[in-house]
Amino acid sequence: MLTAHEKRFEWIVNEFLERPAGDYAELLRRGHVSSPDGADPEEWRRDIRRQARQDKVRVITSRDGDRAFAMLHRTIPADQEMAVLREAADRITIFGEIAQRSRALGHQPGSWLRHDDESITTCQSCGARIYIKLGERRRIEDGEALTDPCPNTGTP
Repeated sequence: MLTAHEKRFEWIVNEFLERPAGDYAELLRRGHVSSPDGADPEEWRRDIRRQARQDKVRVITSRDGDRAFAMLHRTIPADQEMAVLREAADRITIFGEIAQRSRALGHQPGSWLRHDDESITTCQSCGARIYIKLGERRRIEDGEALTDPCPNTGTP
């Protein structure tokens, strides 16, 4: 992985794990956030909703097992709906294609972390990385999980 991409990868991971301004601030900044490891999901959801009520911000919270999620409840203007849906569908398609290329090398890509136009993931088996930056004119893809076989699966 290029040094510049490696630095961005590490920055995104650290920003996600450390959340220097707290979970609610991350929700406001990114539009979505998930509970940290070890947090009580129901207590975390109550705290996020309490802070949102104080600020009169509409949020949606949910829970999946030991993890809770929150996202801002935003209304998309009618004239922008199709563009927003198209962008989301394009992102899903791109991530699917990249994950498939990684799987062809024996990797098991995990969940994606996103920061603005950058997204990262790692192989759940060996830790090989994928870094993606989606731009209007060009897409950057980098990482061992796109070039090297997974050493834990025996795939050539």
